[in-house]
Amino acid sequence: MDIKNLLSKYENELKEIGEFKVAPGSWGPCPIRNTPITAKENFLRWGRKEKPVFLPFDTDEIMTSPALFPDAIARAFCVDNVGLPPEGPGGKDMFGIEWVYVEQVGGSMVRPGVPLLEDISKWKSIIKFPNLDEWDWEASAAANKDLYGDAYATDVWIMNGLFERLISFMDFEGAAMALIDEDCEDDFHALMDQLASLYEDMIARIKKYYNPDILYFHDDWGSQRSPFFSLDMCREKIAPYLKRVVDAAHKNGMLFNFHSCGSIEKLVPAMIEAGVDIWGGQPMNDFKSIYAKYGREICLEITITPPSIDATEEEVLNVCEEFLNTYTVNGIAIPMIFEPEYHPLFRPLMYCLSRERFA
Repeated sequence: MDIKNLLSKYENELKEIGEFKVAPGSWGPCPIRNTPITAKENFLRWGRKEKPVFLPFDTDEIMTSPALFPDAIARAFCVDNVGLPPEGPGGKDMFGIEWVYVEQVGGSMVRPGVPLLEDISKWKSIIKFPNLDEWDWEASAAANKDLYGDAYATDVWIMNGLFERLISFMDFEGAAMALIDEDCEDDFHALMDQLASLYEDMIARIKKYYNPDILYFHDDWGSQRSPFFSLDMCREKIAPYLKRVVDAAHKNGMLFNFHSCGSIEKLVPAMIEAGVDIWGGQPMNDFKSIYAKYGREICLEITITPPSIDATEEEVLNVCEEFLNTYTVNGIAIPMIFEPEYHPLFRPLMYCLSRERFA
């Protein structure tokens, strides 16, 4: 293939015609290019399982995590125009649970000690749900209104999803026991029902005040080696409430991007049954197998190692063609990249090749 002629053919479309505003802490800069449709519409077409004009990247979805949400500050993942308070990350989440920021790992953990809830049957007298009316949604929306535009797809994160929230209440061992203890099943479902109702309320307000394209929901389901629970347990205890959260996002006109870490490929059927639109898992999952089984049912973001800066043009071409040949025949999966630097030809060449393939 003549790489020079291919790049020349799409030279006008690759021209930068502006730059999209991103929040401090997000990736960027995000150039606006002279593409036939915007990166936003292209990404949303992909997320709706429609045919995109060119291959999206995960960075075509711009993240925000407003400081309005106590969990964003407690978890040290605040991405907006307001930013962290002067005292820095950590502190109380929206349930009043204390998180400690661990600088060495760049994240937070619940303060060790006696869990807030040792007996799930007592949750009604111990767990204090937040009053969302007390949050200054209008001020947050005004401070961040320039982060949600038409050039790139935008999201709002909800940290601490259903199982993570249970862990924050009870610690991991307590949460695991709550899943399997038949004697506390009624209390488990009652608590999960109220959690789902809280997220449904949050989602409606997120759409009203920020108007993002995507809800990004954070709920880790596994360790590096295995899921925290079986598929049957997930279907019975977690997925019905996840479906309510997904349905709320869809009802409010947003796609649902599920952030769930760990080796959890066995749980993908539960994600699909709950209506999850997008999942970008970690590399320990067998994504070729997942894609072969479910590539048309869920939009997958595949972690790849891009060609290095000193790669040859032919090596860059080979990486691009291998990805397209592997991940665009059974639905379309997209690349997810964590390396800060890689060959500058990689993205332009992937654009050109996918334009040819999707035409």
